[in-house]
Amino acid sequence: MTGQDPNDLDERIAKARAAHDAREARKREQEARNDGSASAGALALRYGAEFGASVFVGIMLGLFIDHVFHTKPWGLLTMLGFGLAAGILNVIRAYRQITAYAELQGTDQTKGPENGKQG
Repeated sequence: MTGQDPNDLDERIAKARAAHDAREARKREQEARNDGSASAGALALRYGAEFGASVFVGIMLGLFIDHVFHTKPWGLLTMLGFGLAAGILNVIRAYRQITAYAELQGTDQTKGPENGKQG
């Protein structure tokens, strides 16, 4: 034994347990606040990626059609229009998917902090 008082050791153990319990309580509280809802930045990134990918594919297909059939610039313009339309439809589909999931979870990710669910 190192000569420590057993009461002192018990106090140190009690303090360590209390500190551990406090950390665990904060961790549980933080996990409860994070209900799986996506941040505005994450939603913007997803919508932008959906739209950008559709437009990019439309442009690439248009350039390919122009190159193969020598229809410059009509293939590009036509497929760009289709890409824009597909991008808009993809963003609408993603929005509906996210709001449907949010309704199932009981949260509304489309509202601001003053109207949405507070953690």
